[in-house]
Amino acid sequence: MKTERNQTRWGVASVVAIALLAFVPQLWFIIDRGREWHGANAITHTDEVAYSTYVASLIRGRPRRNDPYTGRQDTPAARAPESLFSIQMLPAYALAVPARVFSLSASTVFIVAPVVTAIVSALVMLWLVSIVSADRRLGAVAVCFVLGFGTLLAGQGMIRYLLKRPFLIPQWISDAVQPPSLFHLPFLRFYQPALGFPLFFILCALVWISLTSSSGRKSLIAATAAAVAFGVLVFTYFFLWTAAAAWLICVLTLWLIVRKEDRRRALIVLLVIGVIAVPVSVVYFWMLSHRASTVDAAQALVFTHQPDLFRLPEIVAAVSLIVLAIGMVRRVMAVRDPIVLFVASVAFSIIAVFNQQIVTGRSLQPFHYEWFIANYCSGVAVLLAVFFVTRQWWTNRRLLVIGCLALVWAVGEVWLATTLNLAHNVHIDDGRVVANRLAELSFSDGTLQGDFQVVLVSDLTAADRLPTDAPQVPLWAPHMLIFPGVTETENRERFFKQLYYLGFDEEKIYNEIDRSDWTFYAGLFPYYRLSPVTRGNANPITPEELRTHVEEYTSYSSTFTRDHATSPTLKYLVLAAGDEPNLGNLDRWYERDRGEVFGKFVLYRLKLRQ
Repeated sequence: MKTERNQTRWGVASVVAIALLAFVPQLWFIIDRGREWHGANAITHTDEVAYSTYVASLIRGRPRRNDPYTGRQDTPAARAPESLFSIQMLPAYALAVPARVFSLSASTVFIVAPVVTAIVSALVMLWLVSIVSADRRLGAVAVCFVLGFGTLLAGQGMIRYLLKRPFLIPQWISDAVQPPSLFHLPFLRFYQPALGFPLFFILCALVWISLTSSSGRKSLIAATAAAVAFGVLVFTYFFLWTAAAAWLICVLTLWLIVRKEDRRRALIVLLVIGVIAVPVSVVYFWMLSHRASTVDAAQALVFTHQPDLFRLPEIVAAVSLIVLAIGMVRRVMAVRDPIVLFVASVAFSIIAVFNQQIVTGRSLQPFHYEWFIANYCSGVAVLLAVFFVTRQWWTNRRLLVIGCLALVWAVGEVWLATTLNLAHNVHIDDGRVVANRLAELSFSDGTLQGDFQVVLVSDLTAADRLPTDAPQVPLWAPHMLIFPGVTETENRERFFKQLYYLGFDEEKIYNEIDRSDWTFYAGLFPYYRLSPVTRGNANPITPEELRTHVEEYTSYSSTFTRDHATSPTLKYLVLAAGDEPNLGNLDRWYERDRGEVFGKFVLYRLKLRQ
């Protein structure tokens, strides 16, 4: 009884620790802001703003197929194409529906939901590892180990950040290491993959129960639940459901080959899952066939048959297989043991998702697997493999040390991400003051009736955030191209229009280019050109390309006409207080009122000149 009580305490402590870590960025942000906090949620990844804008649009009652950055949406008269947001809609609706019921803003939802998601993810990890290992102590340690070391296992975050500090290590090492692209705890990037993440491991647990339960009825119920979980995953996040499909193929294939006495059960599980998975997948690909033409360009689909064998999760998966082989040589376990098949299936599925292009010829941003699911699967695999091969070594004290070390590392990851993102979060919180004023004006300017008013926002970070906090739409924003409302050509034209109104000349553009700010470059190039991580190979932007775009802008600004000024027509101008751009071009086409100061921004109403 005492042992059982202690194991329960371990589990509770690990779940609470992960929940507290999830809340640290927001808590730190609120404390730092004090009375100046205006209600913004703290973000730890730049893409979270795109997700919050989509959730905000659903909260406001807009249809599933809508573009928060342009106001364009699906209507009977103008059918909108599908986007990855509209296809993978279940997480967004899971947030938007309760928000509408309880009258919550997108910011509030993005403050509360990550903590809830962290608790659920920790509980699911505790459950999965506990039932697979039949050891709740290991389940509690797995919560800390897998979730705490997830960033490290992705080869991101603190380890790369430290290796890029030449004052700590030799310069030649620093030069050989790519800068980190990801900080914090990746499974909590909101809302993708955060909301679907625990569902992946729920699926794993249910399939394990269905394959190992002594009760046929329990096995059938678990298989049915697993099928439903997979069906939900399909409309949750592409990289989760495809990873789940790879694992299902691996585990059921191994079960059919190795455990001959269980073939009938494995076939039943396969049949039950297939009954739901096949029609759901058909619907998914039908929706995908109606996607916007910009989706593939934004997602940087690569056609290749090149193998991809040396990502860190794959290396860890290979270590897991080696440990299993050692265990079988030492006769600690046999190849037909369920735990061996489970660990092997997880390891093989990791290798499969990174190398499926050898067969299909298509690779879609495999770093998403590396950052958001394969790293965690590799953590589960290596922990279980080492535990079962060296089980006698794992005393309570040693388990506790491993768990605490993982938590200490996770604290470092969270602290680093919180510190690095603090200035950005303060900036978007300052912008909420003027966004709240725009939200008030939306009741009278026609936005809420579907006539979406356009705002010229000089600060690109504030422009990106605007649709989260106000229903109006920006003239241009860095994440505009991620939705299907505009083409690559229109995206660049709107960016040029932004520069024209704000008085940019050739010298000022080159000054911005020299700053290497991603938000500025996003107006000149598609996303896959902005980082070699996205495409998986180096395709640097050349000076000639930059010069070509500057010349295009110069030509555009010299031929600007009234038709340009009215497509779209501006309603508001938002400037950072103290920012005094040359507004001569804007004043040529629009009249400004005297402006109102809201915090660190100035809001002007605009009227098109006759």
